[in-house]
Amino acid sequence: MASLNMDFIISVLFLLMITGSVISIAEGRLTTVQETVESTEARLLSEKIANALEVSYSGGEGHEVRIEMPSYIRGSTYKVKVNQSGVLVIIGGRCGYSFSYRKYISNYDQDQYEVLMFPKRNYTIRNVKDDNNHHRVIIFEDL
Repeated sequence: MASLNMDFIISVLFLLMITGSVISIAEGRLTTVQETVESTEARLLSEKIANALEVSYSGGEGHEVRIEMPSYIRGSTYKVKVNQSGVLVIIGGRCGYSFSYRKYISNYDQDQYEVLMFPKRNYTIRNVKDDNNHHRVIIFEDL
């Protein structure tokens, strides 16, 4: 009888160890899935902004596109950097990047070449000519 009880206790402990391991692995996989979804949504946002840049630029002088930035990406804050080479969305140490064909990018004052875009704000992306008669895409916040 004592031998049977000892076998039962060892079996239950072994079952608890296996169950704990499975739960730990499942939790790790769930975290990976959530991070992948965040990265995917960051990439989608970078593609949306890069597409707006291309549409504005290809539309010619005066063509503009308005874009609304989401408040959060999957409940996380994010940061967007736009420059001549593309759009970078940074979220939780991960990035989503979309290439943009080389063009001049600046803010409304045309004095910077990297523009930061922030959550919960609306922006206008416009194609203008600068003083040297070159096309430039300016990004400015709608007020």
